[in-house]
Amino acid sequence: MPSPEDTTAATRAFLDDHPDAEEALVALVERNAQGEPWTFDEIELDSGQFGELVARDIATSVDGGYRLVHPTAIRSVLTTTTDSQVSTTSPDSEVSPPPQKSTSPDATESAAPLGVIASFVPDPVTALALAGTLVVVAAARLVAAPAVFRDGFVVSPSNDTYFFRYWQEQLAARASGIFDFGLFADMGGAASARPLAHATNWWLTALLGGVDAAPTVAAWLPVLSSICVGYLVYRVTTTLTIDIRVALAAVVFYGLAPANVVYTSVGFLDHQAHQYLWLGLLVTTLTILGSDLPRRRATTDTTAAAKAHARDPTMWVVATGLAIAVAASAHTWGGSPLTFIPVAAVVGIRVVLDVRHDVPPVSANLPLLAGLGLGAGGALTAHLTLGWHESLAAVTPVLVAAGGVVVVCLGTLWRRLALRPAGLGVVNVVVAIGGLAGYVLARPDAISRIRTRANDLFGRGGISETVSLFNPDFAVVLGPLFQLGLGFYFAIVVLAILTWVLTRRYEPGWLVLVCFAWYYVLLATIQVRFAGQLAIVIAPFAGIGLIYLLSLIDLTRPVAVLDPPEQQGVDSAAGVARSLADSSLNSATNSRDDTAQASASITSLQLPAERGKRGYLVGAIIVVLLFNLVLVPSLVGQTTYDRAQFDAAVEVSAHANETAREYPQNFVLSQWDDNRMYNYFVSGESRSYGYARRIHDEFLATANPDKWYKQHHSRVGYVVITEQDREAVGNTTYTALYEGLGVGANGTNAVGRYQLLHTDNGVRTFALVPGASIQVTNPSTQSVTAATTVDLDGINYEYSRTAAVVNGTATVRVAYPGTYQVGNSTVTITDRDILAGNQTAVSVG
Repeated sequence: MPSPEDTTAATRAFLDDHPDAEEALVALVERNAQGEPWTFDEIELDSGQFGELVARDIATSVDGGYRLVHPTAIRSVLTTTTDSQVSTTSPDSEVSPPPQKSTSPDATESAAPLGVIASFVPDPVTALALAGTLVVVAAARLVAAPAVFRDGFVVSPSNDTYFFRYWQEQLAARASGIFDFGLFADMGGAASARPLAHATNWWLTALLGGVDAAPTVAAWLPVLSSICVGYLVYRVTTTLTIDIRVALAAVVFYGLAPANVVYTSVGFLDHQAHQYLWLGLLVTTLTILGSDLPRRRATTDTTAAAKAHARDPTMWVVATGLAIAVAASAHTWGGSPLTFIPVAAVVGIRVVLDVRHDVPPVSANLPLLAGLGLGAGGALTAHLTLGWHESLAAVTPVLVAAGGVVVVCLGTLWRRLALRPAGLGVVNVVVAIGGLAGYVLARPDAISRIRTRANDLFGRGGISETVSLFNPDFAVVLGPLFQLGLGFYFAIVVLAILTWVLTRRYEPGWLVLVCFAWYYVLLATIQVRFAGQLAIVIAPFAGIGLIYLLSLIDLTRPVAVLDPPEQQGVDSAAGVARSLADSSLNSATNSRDDTAQASASITSLQLPAERGKRGYLVGAIIVVLLFNLVLVPSLVGQTTYDRAQFDAAVEVSAHANETAREYPQNFVLSQWDDNRMYNYFVSGESRSYGYARRIHDEFLATANPDKWYKQHHSRVGYVVITEQDREAVGNTTYTALYEGLGVGANGTNAVGRYQLLHTDNGVRTFALVPGASIQVTNPSTQSVTAATTVDLDGINYEYSRTAAVVNGTATVRVAYPGTYQVGNSTVTITDRDILAGNQTAVSVG
C-alpha cells in the first residue's frame, strides 16, 4: 500500500496530466467520504482517467467496487491550486501576480467544504501524533503532581495562586448557581484587576458542584488550558507552514518550555492560564485573517481577492473569535493593556504592506477591524456595566480599534495618491502617539495609572520573575536556555530570517507571529515572567528550526517556508527563505523532482524507511529536548511547597481548631512569599500578604520577641520561621526561635510567649500564647528561675525562665505546660493555664 506522500505525489502527477479532471476528482472524494465502495458508473471520470487512477494506486479495488487509498492526501492536493508557471515578477510588482499554491491546508475558497474539513479533521496518523504531543504538554504540567496532591488536599504551587483560590471560593460560596449573572456585576475586590480570571474560576466551580469542587478546578484548569493553547499553536503553525512535522515540533517546544510549564502546572491557579489561552486565540485569529488574502491572491487578481476575503462568512466567524479574544484579554490580568501593543503594530504594519503591494486596505482589513471593534466594545461594556477592571484596561482596545480605522483610511488615501509606503509608516506612528496623548488629555487621571503600570514593568525588584531573561548571573546567553530550552536559539535565527523575508513579501499571516515574537522577546528582556507568553509565539519558529536541522543530517525531508515563488516552481507557498530549503533527502534517484516534492507541503507523517535512520531521528530529537526534560522538573520544583511547609500548615490548622481560634487570632506570620499558602490552609484568608511583607523581617530582627508579642498578638496567632541564608545574630527573635526553638537550646535565651508546635527540615512553627505566669513569693535571691523538661518532637530540652525579684516577689512567664522546679518548691502548669494566661502562686520561703 502506498504511503500518503506517495499518494500526494501521484495525485499531483495525475492532475498535471489531466487538469480537466480536477472537478470530477473533487466529486469522487466527496462520494468516497460516504463510506460505501463506488463503481466506475457512479463517477464522472472517463475510462482512461479511471484506469490511471487505479494504475497510480490512487484508488484500489475492494469488495463491491473501489475506494480511494488515502483520501486525506488527495484532499490536501485538491485544496491547493497548482500552476506550473514560474513567476519572474519582482515581489514589489504585483499588479497581476501569478497563481501560486496556497500556504495552508484550507487554502481554497471557504465555500469548498473539503478544505474546511481537512483543516480540522486530520488523517488518523496525524490525529494520533497530535494527541501524543498534547499528552506531552499535559505530562510536563503533571511533574508537580506528587507535591500538589497531598493527604486529600490540593497544595497549589507558589504564593499568588492562593489569592485566586481565595476569590474562587468566596465567589463560588456566594453564587446561587451558574445562572447567577448578578454575581458577575457584584464581585467586589475581584473585579478590580483580573475580573475575567476570577469570574471563570468561580463559574466553573459552581458548574462542577460548588465550593467542594474548588480544589478540583484549581488543580486541573491550568492543565486543560495549556492543552487548548497547545492545539492553538498547532493550528497557527499548520496555517502558516502546511507542514505537520513543524506543527507537531512546535507543540512539543511549547509544551516543554520550562517558563510556561511553571505557570500552567497542575494546581497553579493564577491569571496566566487564562491569559495564555486568550493570547493563543488572539494570535490564531489574527493569523488566519492575515493568511487568507494571500491565498486568494494566488488564484485571482488582488482586488477580487480582497473583496472575496471581506465577503467570506468564514472570515467573519474568525473575526467573531477575534472579538472574543480581544474582550477577554482586556479583563484577564492587571497588565492587559500590554497585550494590545503588538496588535496595534500588526494593524499599522499590515496597512503599510497593503499599500506597498497594491492591496485595497479597506477590503483587506474589514473583518479584522470588525473583530477589533466588536471586541473593544465588549471590553468597554464590561467595564461600564459590570465595573470590571480599571478604565485604562477597557479603553486600550478601543484606542487600538479606532486607530486601526484611522490607519486603514489613511492607507486607502495613500494608495490612491500613489505615495511612498514608508511615509505611511511614519504617519501611523504619529497616529498612535496622538491617540494616546488625546486619551491622557481627556483623562488626566490615567497618567497615574500609566506610571503605576510602567513602574510595575520597569521598577519592580526583589522578585525572581522580575529579572531579565538575559540575566547576567547566567552569562546572559544561558538565561533563555534555562527558561525556554534549546528551542529558543533555533527560533531566534528563524525569526530573524522571516523578519527579513517580510520586508520583501506580502505575508500578513507571518507578520502577526513576527510582531508578537519580537514584542515578547523585548518584554522578557525586561522581566522573565513574560517568557511564558514568549514560549507560545516562538514555538512555530523553533519547530521550523528543528526540522531544518534534521534535514541537514538527512533524517527528514527539507522544510519549505516562505520560499520566493520564482525559486519554488510548482511548489510555491509557505517557507523560510531559500537558505532554509536548499537541502534535500538523498532519494534513490536524487532527482530535482524529488527535491521539489520533498520541499512541498507535508500534510501527513512518514518515518524514514531505514530502521537506522528512525533510531537516529528519535535520538536527535531527544538530544534537542534534553535540556527541557531536565530543566522542567527543576524549575517547577522551585515553586512547589515541600513536605515540611505543608506539615507546618496542617499543624497550625489543627492547633487553631483545637483552641477555637478564629481569624485574625489564627493569622500566620511567615516569610511573605509563603504567607498566602499558610493562611489559606489555616483560615482561608489568603487575600493579601501585605502585612507579612511589612512585619516579618522586623519581627525576626527584634531583640525581645516577648515584647513584640504584646504589640502584635491581637493580629498574629502563629509564626512560621524558615532557615535564613545569613549568619545567626545573637539576641534576636530569629536566633531565639529558630536556633533556640524558644526553649533556650544552643545557648540562646528561652522565651515565654511562643510555643513550638512543629519543627522539620528547616521549618519551625510556633503558636503565640499568653503564657502562664508563676508568681514567686518570699524568694531569698535577687532573681528566680522556673525550670522543667520539655519534649519537642521526641527530644527532651531543659526549659528554664528567669525573672528578677521586685518588692519581694517575682513573676516568671512560661509557654509550656509541665511541673516546674522553682527553688525548693514545684508548681504544675496546665495547657489551659498557658492558653488562658492564668497566674499560679508559689512560695519558696
